[in-house]
Amino acid sequence: NAALSGIPELRGSAELDDLSFLEQDNTTPPDSQGPHKSDLMSVRTKAMEQYLINHSPLSKSSSSPSEELSLNSILEGRSRKLCARMFYEILQLKTREVIDVKQDEPYGNIMLKLTRKRSKISRP
Repeated sequence: NAALSGIPELRGSAELDDLSFLEQDNTTPPDSQGPHKSDLMSVRTKAMEQYLINHSPLSKSSSSPSEELSLNSILEGRSRKLCARMFYEILQLKTREVIDVKQDEPYGNIMLKLTRKRSKISRP
């Protein structure tokens, strides 16, 4: 890996490590055979939700995240594979109404905002 360390997207950094869950296999929980299978999130989707919770700015008046995150800022300098995986997980969270997404123009920046609806695993 020393030969690859010159590549910006492969350098060791705290931010890159934060997204390391996107490199893991995307498996569903073992109890996903029940009638509510569609309600269950994959390990990677849960990790994406937790990442967004941890990186969302908190509003001063409450402990819930209220500010938007820029997808361009998060993914700047990342590999296409990692960007594609994150985009897929964003779609999964939007489908479950865990986040809202906003894009003002085609091919423009995508803004992410957590909603009050979260998975059971992320609730305090």
